[in-house]
Amino acid sequence: MPRNVVVLLDNSDGRSMIKEACKENGMHFAEFEELVQAEVEQTGKQRRAGLWDSFDDILDRIQADDK
Repeated sequence: MPRNVVVLLDNSDGRSMIKEACKENGMHFAEFEELVQAEVEQTGKQRRAGLWDSFDDILDRIQADDK
């Protein structure tokens, strides 16, 4: 993920806060980062074709890992 795009992920305090929120909500931090990355990759595009497919793939993988 390009640096400085998501400010909370670019500094240690922000990352710690997000990691704690992920932990409280039963989500792995790496999975959160992957979802954010899918969104960031769409930045600047007029149409966000494929974003929902990316989200579905990521979330399906998360559910499969939890079984």
